[in-house]
Amino acid sequence: MPKEIEGKSFDEWYGDGNASFSLNHYQEAIDCYENAVKIDPKDKTVWYRLGSCYFSLNNYQKAVDCYKKVVKIDSKLSYAWYGMGLAHYKLNNYQNAIDCYEKAIKIYKENHIVFADFTHVWNYMGEAYSGLKKNQKAIEYYEKALEIDPNFEKAKNNLKLLEPKR
Repeated sequence: MPKEIEGKSFDEWYGDGNASFSLNHYQEAIDCYENAVKIDPKDKTVWYRLGSCYFSLNNYQKAVDCYKKVVKIDSKLSYAWYGMGLAHYKLNNYQNAIDCYEKAIKIYKENHIVFADFTHVWNYMGEAYSGLKKNQKAIEYYEKALEIDPNFEKAKNNLKLLEPKR
């Protein structure tokens, strides 16, 4: 593995990638992160950022591929499981999305981490179950989201869509 590419170190490529990412210049960020992983292919943070870039560009399969590399390096990185779940959901791979969300939740609970985004996780779980036509299970998760945030409009709207199907 090279120590530098085009005269830049891992840290320089990673820093340039982060700068581009923060400006929403995702393709530029991808180019930088790709060079960074050529230098250090075992850096989970760069793979995660690559996945986030591809997700932002609606290239959900590439995002899944990157998140898989992250969890292969560190299976306890809950954000990678969550990101992979979101990407699977966007690909209509609902069961895979549910499996990823469940892994993320398990890791959070094992580490006693309070995840501010649980409202969204429960809602996404509901959407994935709805995609599988498991409406009762979907309703359970929408209600969990609303227990945390009774004003969460997305969960309220999703629940209303399923109410007639109860």
